[in-house]
Amino acid sequence: MTQEPGHSPILSKPLLLSLLVSVLSVLSINTTLATEPSPGRRVMTWVPPYAVADCEKRLNESFDGVGLKDGITHLSLQFWNPTKNGGLQFVTRFGLKGEATVPKFRKWGTKHGVRVMLCVYNAKSSGWDWNLARFAFETNRTKFVKALVDETLRLKLDGIDIDFEGKEERDGSQAPFIRFVAELSSRLHAAGKELSVDSFAYKWNAPNQTWWPELLPHVDGLIVMGYSETGAGAERWRSYDFVKSAAGNHASKILLGMPGHKGKWQNSSVTKHLQWVLNEDSVGVAIWDARLRDSAWRTKATWETIKRIKTGTKPGSKSEE
Repeated sequence: MTQEPGHSPILSKPLLLSLLVSVLSVLSINTTLATEPSPGRRVMTWVPPYAVADCEKRLNESFDGVGLKDGITHLSLQFWNPTKNGGLQFVTRFGLKGEATVPKFRKWGTKHGVRVMLCVYNAKSSGWDWNLARFAFETNRTKFVKALVDETLRLKLDGIDIDFEGKEERDGSQAPFIRFVAELSSRLHAAGKELSVDSFAYKWNAPNQTWWPELLPHVDGLIVMGYSETGAGAERWRSYDFVKSAAGNHASKILLGMPGHKGKWQNSSVTKHLQWVLNEDSVGVAIWDARLRDSAWRTKATWETIKRIKTGTKPGSKSEE
């Protein structure tokens, strides 16, 4: 192609079309990156606002050569509360230093390939406040969505984890909560960010398992807050098999909540629960919290198993040779 003096080059239609496709391809990669699952499966843990120093220490600890940096894919910073007018604020209790605390965890995540999430929750000093959550996601939905996305982008975090918990019957909140999650999901995915939501394990409280059919299509991860009430080999709704089945075709988005302060629950050890997950080839793990208070969580064998869950490898596979 030649260019006349004093004129801008004129692109041929085939070349113009080729360039347009290239640009669209790049845009597609950027906006869908966060919705694609990590290699293997998701493994998440949290830093609660009352245990920042202990969690930071544990994140950098090695258990005979392997640790959290090798096994987790997501780190959720539980540092934010909603406000009644649809805003977002750092938790002021527990001596949390707010924004100054975030960069060190973000830096740790970048170094180890771990996605760091903004976790907003509705607990106050008096306990869990569902009305506070409703003011945010229902009364001021669009404003709250904007506040969440703006904060995530400003602090260069990888996504948002919604930890809104309502006790007792809350089914009247289901429709507005789903609308909120759908709107937030759309905004985050357009920015290349992830969304996870925490849910109760069965039909009680909010959000709960009966909400999953509408929730799961919008989220990248759904944390099942069963902890010590659910497990491998447990009966009926308490069993991991039941939880996985309830998620249907979206089972790969499920993260089974496990208690980091217990080495045994539902008559089974940490090892047995993790082995169930490893053998299933679908669901992930969410450990509350990063302090790993029980010693059973602080062993080389435990974190080698978690690493296999994360990477999708089995003992003796070629990828381990």
